[in-house]
Amino acid sequence: MTEMKNLRKSDLSLYYYLKDIVLMDFIEQEEYISLSHMPEFCIVNESYVYEALTEMVPSPTDRGRGWVYFDDDFEITLCNTSTSSGTIEQSQRVTAYDAVYSGIDDSEYMIDYIDGRIITSGTVTPAYISYYWNYISLVDEWAAIEAADPPVVVIDMSGTDKTGYQLGGGKKISRKVDIHIFATSTAERNDITETIYDGLYLKSCPIYEFVEGTVLDYDGTWYDRKNNTNKSETLFDRTQIAGVSNLYFENVVARHVNLPLLMTRNRDEIMLSDLNAYRAKISFDLVSYTNGV
Repeated sequence: MTEMKNLRKSDLSLYYYLKDIVLMDFIEQEEYISLSHMPEFCIVNESYVYEALTEMVPSPTDRGRGWVYFDDDFEITLCNTSTSSGTIEQSQRVTAYDAVYSGIDDSEYMIDYIDGRIITSGTVTPAYISYYWNYISLVDEWAAIEAADPPVVVIDMSGTDKTGYQLGGGKKISRKVDIHIFATSTAERNDITETIYDGLYLKSCPIYEFVEGTVLDYDGTWYDRKNNTNKSETLFDRTQIAGVSNLYFENVVARHVNLPLLMTRNRDEIMLSDLNAYRAKISFDLVSYTNGV
């Protein structure tokens, strides 16, 4: 498998910084939501899958949302030096209950944070779930904006420039980034814009090595949880790339975007797009320095 390049690591590091740090104020809580058994999944590894029932708009399981996988007091700094420390999976943000509302030990089940499901081996029967979820859908591709109800935030990393900054192999890497905000009202647009702007202006974030991959596996469960139920042994590795500085946010500019609600998809088709009603855009340079090693 090809090694992950620094562009992708920068994109992912920015994504996690926005999702887990900057947008922490936009987290909602649901309590004692009914779970529905999904018998069609029992044939897979003899697991028992229970899905949270909800008809909310926006849905907690929309693209780019999902349940919260870190506790609110996890240790991370906005500007730190290289470290090999990691972050443990949440223990206070998702709680499963049986039919009489008694809490079930979290070692008895796995959590699918993306699709909002509880997975057990059959030793317990969860009936209700309380959880925190991300109100803002954060995605890094334009094709995903119509897969979720607003508010949606899109990270668009476009151009890259590299220049020398010292004798030897040192380089200054500058990437152009636009953050597009699609909200449901003027007030919500302004709140999200101000929050993201304040999280970027005069700030920086680490660029991670992603030694063991991202926080979640492809199926929405915590990394390697299927093989190891000991949370203290399966941490999200926050090792930073050796020889590369933090990611610095420079020339941060925010503005509202006013576009017509009627959009033409092709010569014969015109559609009404609510996504354009309350939009904003934040642009900045994502700058890092490397010693060239």
